[in-house]
Amino acid sequence: MDKISLKAPAKINLYLKVLGKREDGYHEIESLMQAIDLYDDITIERSDILELECDEPSLPVDEKNLALKAAILLQQRVYFSGAKIVLKKNIPAGSGLGGGSSDAAFVIRGISRLFDISLSLEEKLDLAADIGSDVPFFLSTGQAIITGRGEKISPIKLPTDYRIILIVPPVMSSTSEAYGKLKIGLTKWARPVLLKRGIESSSFYRLMELFYNDLEETVLGDLPELEKIKELLIRSGCIYSSVTGSGSALFGVFRSTKTDDFKLGNEIERDCRVFFCRPILLPPF
Repeated sequence: MDKISLKAPAKINLYLKVLGKREDGYHEIESLMQAIDLYDDITIERSDILELECDEPSLPVDEKNLALKAAILLQQRVYFSGAKIVLKKNIPAGSGLGGGSSDAAFVIRGISRLFDISLSLEEKLDLAADIGSDVPFFLSTGQAIITGRGEKISPIKLPTDYRIILIVPPVMSSTSEAYGKLKIGLTKWARPVLLKRGIESSSFYRLMELFYNDLEETVLGDLPELEKIKELLIRSGCIYSSVTGSGSALFGVFRSTKTDDFKLGNEIERDCRVFFCRPILLPPF
């Protein structure tokens, strides 16, 4: 095999709790993350060098791009000749959807398959954590409780019988600013301990009443237009709505599985991007 194509999915944070700031400058978090069917497209071809092409001109194509950084760090651990990575971006950057982290994880997946590289689970997760905090999640099943700075993964089995409306405004929110403005200890939270086990749909939707993103208040304060969008999603019948990660994307969870049931009308600003998504499971790696 000389070439492989993959789809790297986005994620949402169903809840996100910031527990405190660590000595290394990162924040200790607990979050429930779910992969969704919004994808970047990645093609990897055998080559004599490592190189990256990307159709999004605002993104770097050097090691600052996590996709190429992943390939470089993997090559430092396990030799392979090289790879040409072609990245087509569909996941909006700077939206809290984990596109860059997913690209990195799926470059690891793709190169490992292309060159028949075998790593232990510990080696895979250690490599992913060196690339970025969210990268290990995308080597999981796509449903997990995330702790530490985001690198510790506890897989969990959750229902997938719901739909998601994802709305991405034409602005980015700053992760560093969102964390910097957060007043730790004054955040809302009641920990849903039942999530330590796989749960049934009825319990899952009841537990959503406890879900909260600690960064949301800061993000909505900086981007008040998101507050209006959240109110619209709630009026449209969603059972839970929140920003994902540090924003700026906002999502609503709907019990219905029919896209036609989502009545948003014309109230969404024209420059917002709207995606209709489903929760998904990721293939084993």
